[in-house]
Amino acid sequence: MAVGGRVVPFAGCFTEESGGDGSERIVFVGLPDDSQSSFHRGCAEAPPRIRSAYDGNCYSATTESGVDLTGKVADLGDWAPQASWKLTAEAYRESAARLFRAGKAPFFAGGDHAVTVPIVQALVMLGKPVHVMQFDAHPDLYPEYEGDRTSHACVAARLLEMEHVTGVTQLGIRTLNAPQATEAERHRERLLIYQACDLPGEIPYLEHIPANALVYITLDLDGVDPAFAPGVAHPVPGGLVPRQVLNFLQGFRWRLVGMDAVEVNPGRDVNEQTAVLAARLLHEGMGCVARQP
Repeated sequence: MAVGGRVVPFAGCFTEESGGDGSERIVFVGLPDDSQSSFHRGCAEAPPRIRSAYDGNCYSATTESGVDLTGKVADLGDWAPQASWKLTAEAYRESAARLFRAGKAPFFAGGDHAVTVPIVQALVMLGKPVHVMQFDAHPDLYPEYEGDRTSHACVAARLLEMEHVTGVTQLGIRTLNAPQATEAERHRERLLIYQACDLPGEIPYLEHIPANALVYITLDLDGVDPAFAPGVAHPVPGGLVPRQVLNFLQGFRWRLVGMDAVEVNPGRDVNEQTAVLAARLLHEGMGCVARQP
């Protein structure tokens, strides 16, 4: 509980200036849209919960790897959904493009996983190829799901259609079925899947990604075992543990250009456990960026 009832959002990392003064390299944005969810809705409520659950009365602004981010992150608020997903995606893409063009490293709190697609589309503004790392229980490789190409079940299929995305590496997968395996085979030159059963210990060094590569991380919280992240719509036992993901972020060897944490469903969470974990992982990702020249 916050001391005196005052919550210090996101462990005190946020600048006290409204929206920042423009000098902050690291920015935080909420994407409160779950219109493309195929099962339980509720992820649209996640951004404010992620901010408040990771309360500075309980958590430190210094990352576990020793980077102090006190007042160094600009909270740009939530980008409100529009009248349709098409309009929302366009707005997200245009707003994200402005951030990338300005040299920002944005960290996004979803929202369902579909919000990742317009953000990665916006990365074309960098003018360089980008590799996407996807932590997830599900490969999201359906060409379409229930007749919808924009479903959160189709995210990786859409990413692999983008010319500026050199490849997608998936970590923690444990629901690869026949239709998605067919799609994976079609993209075998640009897609590498590490199933959760292949990652009993440390996540290995991903040698197929060049050391100087630009990388975007999309982290679906159901990639983590539901014992640690119960507040998701599609919990699948046998997932990654937080320590694996934290260690991976702390040893990150590439250039992180942005990151999202999606599919947190506060209505299904337990003691805000999943919201806190999402914030913690975003925080460590911010530490990666802060260490970059």
